[in-house]
Amino acid sequence: MEDKELNHQKNIFQDCNINFLIGSGLSNPFFGTLGNIETWLEELEDLKSKKSINDDDYLLVKATLYKTYFDVAMKGNIEVHSAKITSDEYEVKEITSQEKLNNTYKAYKDFFKTLNHILYERRSNTVNKQINLFTTNIDIFNEKLLEDLDLQYNDGFNGIFNKKFSLSNFKKSFYQKSLHYDNISEIPVFNLLKIHGSVTWEMQNGNINFSNLNIVEDVNHEISKLSLIDIKKLNDNKWKSDNRNLNIKEIVDEIDKTDPKPNVDDFINSYEKLQIVNPTKDKFRDTTFNKNYYELLRLFANELEKENTVLYVMGFSMADEHIREITIRAIKSNPTLKIFLVSYTKSADDIIANFLDDLVDIKSFPNVEFICPEDGFNMRKFNEHLLFPLKDSIVEYNKTNS
Repeated sequence: MEDKELNHQKNIFQDCNINFLIGSGLSNPFFGTLGNIETWLEELEDLKSKKSINDDDYLLVKATLYKTYFDVAMKGNIEVHSAKITSDEYEVKEITSQEKLNNTYKAYKDFFKTLNHILYERRSNTVNKQINLFTTNIDIFNEKLLEDLDLQYNDGFNGIFNKKFSLSNFKKSFYQKSLHYDNISEIPVFNLLKIHGSVTWEMQNGNINFSNLNIVEDVNHEISKLSLIDIKKLNDNKWKSDNRNLNIKEIVDEIDKTDPKPNVDDFINSYEKLQIVNPTKDKFRDTTFNKNYYELLRLFANELEKENTVLYVMGFSMADEHIREITIRAIKSNPTLKIFLVSYTKSADDIIANFLDDLVDIKSFPNVEFICPEDGFNMRKFNEHLLFPLKDSIVEYNKTNS
């Protein structure tokens, strides 16, 4: 990183309200991408509305697609939860599940450890030592690493035996008083706002409660009883042979060959207890979850309207229309807002294309910058490119000027 850019970032982290918007790309390579699952689920609902599929086939196809989504984005949380990774070295290869887990864990560890150090070194008393982490990820990597590193964070829950979610639990500050001299200093805090819900959430008596991974384990148990077609494997074969994805009609025809057809009611009932935003346009089954989703979006919008605010968008292509709309409005209305779009590819084609869906040329705004120095720019490279040199520079500056 050049000195000019480093000094620019140093001033931002010292004096601005820091926000991150985190997408599924940050949990890669351990968790895969959704691929075409959203399209298939939407097309399936369209078939149902047109009565082009009978009820039994509809449920079987729905269960098969749910299983695909579960396998890609949720099942691995059981491994993450029990992970005890002590090595500071990255795996050279990312072939096995354990190697992928090691590298993803290590990247998150470096990310939070370095950010926490930077917050400790903050020189300004006008901004608190907090970072807001807005994420659409439903996995537990953030909580896992924050807890493993023994860092302070707010995740919206309060309580011990009956942990309940409330928006009022965010933005709490923590202070440490020394044992002997009563000196007080603010402790860095991460506010973790999971916009799309979490695999650890469940609904009880109209409240969102913390369930650990109980529902994930229940769903996994129900899946073990079933023999469902591997849609991902079928789609991979279609792509290799015809260079295209399967359409829903082909999936229905393939699943219709199943004989005997399994009863998937228990699996679907178990799966739909998960308080997550499913990858469909009809995202909500429960009004309480719906309300929390929009309240979290409101908090995101409020943060972007604050003076001297910065947002780093990482692992996120801005495909979510609600989040994109809020971001565009803030870019246009808040002249003190700075947004850095961190792209996995140097061209950032996916991010640019998603903004163009709203007829917005995102590259034309002076308060928006891209950070994408090379293809394959993942969290590990972001740490090496920006956070590590930033931490070293801030520490050295504070030593020199103390």
